[in-house]
Amino acid sequence: MAGAVIRSGEWRIKPSGKLPIFLRFMINSSFSHEIANQVGFKNHIVNRVYLNHMMYWPAKEYDAFETEIINNLKQDNYWLDNYCNRELKNSEELYNLGLKLQKTDWSKKSNLEMKKTLDSLLNKYKLLSCSWYAQYPIDIYYEDRIEEFLLKYIKISNSDFRKLVLIFTDPKEMTEVAEERWKLITIANKFKKNKEDLNNLSKSADNDLNNHLDRFAYINRGLATSKPYTRQDIIDRIKESLHSKEGLNKLINNSSPEKVKEDYNWALSQIKPEADFKRTIEQARLHSYTRNRRVEAFFRADFGASFMYHEIARRNKFNEDWVMELSVEEMYGALDGKILPDKTEMQRRFTNYAMVVEDAKTKLVVDPKEIKKLEEKYSVEIVDSNELQGKMASLGGIIRGRAKICLDKKDIGKIERGDILVAQFTTPDFVPAMEKAAAIVADQGGLSSHAAIVSRELGVPCVIDTKNGTRIIKDNDLLEINAQTGLVKILERAKE
Repeated sequence: MAGAVIRSGEWRIKPSGKLPIFLRFMINSSFSHEIANQVGFKNHIVNRVYLNHMMYWPAKEYDAFETEIINNLKQDNYWLDNYCNRELKNSEELYNLGLKLQKTDWSKKSNLEMKKTLDSLLNKYKLLSCSWYAQYPIDIYYEDRIEEFLLKYIKISNSDFRKLVLIFTDPKEMTEVAEERWKLITIANKFKKNKEDLNNLSKSADNDLNNHLDRFAYINRGLATSKPYTRQDIIDRIKESLHSKEGLNKLINNSSPEKVKEDYNWALSQIKPEADFKRTIEQARLHSYTRNRRVEAFFRADFGASFMYHEIARRNKFNEDWVMELSVEEMYGALDGKILPDKTEMQRRFTNYAMVVEDAKTKLVVDPKEIKKLEEKYSVEIVDSNELQGKMASLGGIIRGRAKICLDKKDIGKIERGDILVAQFTTPDFVPAMEKAAAIVADQGGLSSHAAIVSRELGVPCVIDTKNGTRIIKDNDLLEINAQTGLVKILERAKE
């Protein structure tokens, strides 16, 4: 089994963006034996190394875990439903906690009260994080199953074959990220009809903008990788939508929940699936929704908690912009009055860091010499090539454009209209760049991944599962994307 977590010698490896240190510490501690038992996994992934945007697991551990998930899917027709229902319940609890944290006046809370809040928050994070990696074998299992079923109805050469696979792996209902995009385009259309001056909005338009920000600003923060959407961010995206060749009415229709239902009903009418196939489709769509809703819950909780983190920084006379680069232990230490790392130490972390996790205990590595030793032990096998083969997650024609490599959120400002976004994977805070891109190329991802789902909602061609795209393609290389076959060609290397 390949997909997002590929094999390299004795390791299973996956592209893994540069999350803030605090959140990566939290994730690492989520894979303890205790929590894995609590969420029902018999095989536990308690060891790992994070290095240079890559995560390494011992293949023996990961293989056993992956096999367990696949066997559960094969042997128990309700395992997926139970898994998703649990994940959705935990996601809603985490999401609602984020809303509560956002409304709290932290200046009036004691350090002890904040410690209790942090305990509760991290416990909810960990329950969801521990289940996270089950999504990768689940994705592959359902994609394979849907293709197997579909071959009983139509030939793989049928021009609609891939389109049907994509529709059958769409979320079962609209995600909040999709809703934000749809409502933003609706606002843009309203502004256009009312001839609003975007630099001097009417009171009604100003209310529309503020309501949109109040509901959706958190999405752009990601997992503490950026700032929430600002008023100017939304205005800039409205301006971008006004330049769309398709026109606002078509954009609204294409991103509406009605269009999603229409596409699904059309797909069902093409093949009229029997009960067992229909059941598989419904499960795939449930998982797709669950996977994306869980991300939104993490984002909302992190945004709500950010107000508490900033208060902790303020009390300790620590830079608020640096607070998420503390370890979990240091965050608790700050609440106990312990001295936080100085500017020199923080600058070392900003330059580069690695993490070594043994039995769910994390060691932070910032010494360049130690990182070099890790690099000698862990590496990604790369065969240089001018062609990469991936899977189509959103269909189109032949697209050419200049590549822009985005390893994390801070890079997406490079994207101009017509560029090709090349990333390890995307998250909801990548959406403003995805809206500008002519195509998207991702190292990893299944058909329910964020890049796959959002690219289809945007109508932007997307190739996933290229494995090494971000390591072979360079900034400003001229690419050609075949958005029917998933072939990515480097037509011309950028000049050094």
